[in-house]
Amino acid sequence: MPPKRKRSSNGPEQRSEARNKPYAYLKPQVRQVSETTIKSKWSTLPEPVQDRVRDMFRALERPVIVRQQNEGKRIEAQAAVQAVVKNLGKRLPRMPFPPVTKDSVFEYEAALKEHCSLEATLATVTDSIDLLKAEVEKEEAMLEREKKQLQEMERNAKRAEAERKRQSKNEHPVLRQVDSLPDEYNQKQTEFTLAGGKQTQTMFDELENDPEVSNILKQLTGHLKSMQNNTAPVAGLKDAIGRSHAALSLTFMPED
Repeated sequence: MPPKRKRSSNGPEQRSEARNKPYAYLKPQVRQVSETTIKSKWSTLPEPVQDRVRDMFRALERPVIVRQQNEGKRIEAQAAVQAVVKNLGKRLPRMPFPPVTKDSVFEYEAALKEHCSLEATLATVTDSIDLLKAEVEKEEAMLEREKKQLQEMERNAKRAEAERKRQSKNEHPVLRQVDSLPDEYNQKQTEFTLAGGKQTQTMFDELENDPEVSNILKQLTGHLKSMQNNTAPVAGLKDAIGRSHAALSLTFMPED
């Protein structure tokens, strides 16, 4: 039996949020343009565009005439509309228009298509802004958590440093001297050598005044003396081996 597909817990919430989100649309806005700007930057329309505007004026007569059921009123309405259209047609060659005016502005279908395209672009930009805001909030929350972690690490470091200082106060003076040595001394290879009795006694005399290590020093002194006694019989072994090696070399030398 195939496993059941898990449903997302936030799916309905996201769909509800999408439904409640306001639709992005273009809103008309009135702008105040100075007369100086109109005279300096605006210009008249080209002749082909003027013909298209005149056709649009003539198309406006039909709904006004058709709406009137009475023949007399229809004639009066037609005469009034024709007078207005004629007046606008005469003034059209001298009318200034903004420099961004395009031919599609005077075509209803083209203007409607461009309007829908601008609304779609606006909706996309609005959604992108919402996504960016959500991402910024997420990053700010993560930054806040990291700040808290950093503060906790700093507090732990301070506590560790305080504990180290507290323990160093109870540390033996000899260990303090060892800890204060440079790293190069600690990295060097330590060789075991047996010091003479007088030298050993001099080294240990410096620590005999400390009651904590006096017993340990006595034991170490005994061990060192025992080691010296054990190695005494073989003290001249190296010289004897050297002499024997020399004698053997002379014995096996070839005769001329």
